[in-house]
Amino acid sequence: MKKLFSLLTLAFVLVFSSCIEQNYPVWEGLVVEFQDAVERAPVAGQVYPRITVANTVGTVNLRVNLVGKHRPSDEIITYNVAVDGTTAVAGRDYVAPGTLTIPAGSSFGTLTVNVLNTGRIGGSVDLLLQLVGNDEVGNSANYNKVQIRITR
Repeated sequence: MKKLFSLLTLAFVLVFSSCIEQNYPVWEGLVVEFQDAVERAPVAGQVYPRITVANTVGTVNLRVNLVGKHRPSDEIITYNVAVDGTTAVAGRDYVAPGTLTIPAGSSFGTLTVNVLNTGRIGGSVDLLLQLVGNDEVGNSANYNKVQIRITR
C-alpha cells in the first residue's frame, strides 16, 4: 500500500508541475555603451573609467556595444566631448570626428580618436567622451562615458 501511495504521489507531482508557464520579462530597449566602461573600474569619485595613453600612440580605438536587437541598416551614433572632464584641446591634442558607425547586423562599432604628438614633454591632458546615440538608439546611463588621459 505504501508503494502504491508513493507512486501515485510521484505521478501527481509530475503531472501538475511539469507545465508551469514562465513569463520572463523581455527588454525591448536599444542603447549603446562603451565596452571599456563595462569592463574597467571607474576613476575614484567618478562614474567613468580612464584609459591612459602616450601622446605618441597615434590612434585609440574604443569598442562601442549595441545593446538590443541587430539593426537592418547601419546606425550612425553621435558622441561628444564632455567639457566638465576635458582639458585636451581639439586639433592640438586629438582629432575625433563626433560620429561612429555600427554596421547593419552587428553588435559593435569602433570609436576612433587620433592622438596628436605635440612634442611636449611632461604633464597630461584629459579627454572625456560621452555617447549620445541617435533618434532610435539611446545611450546607456551607466556606461556612456570614457576618459582618455594623454600623457606627454
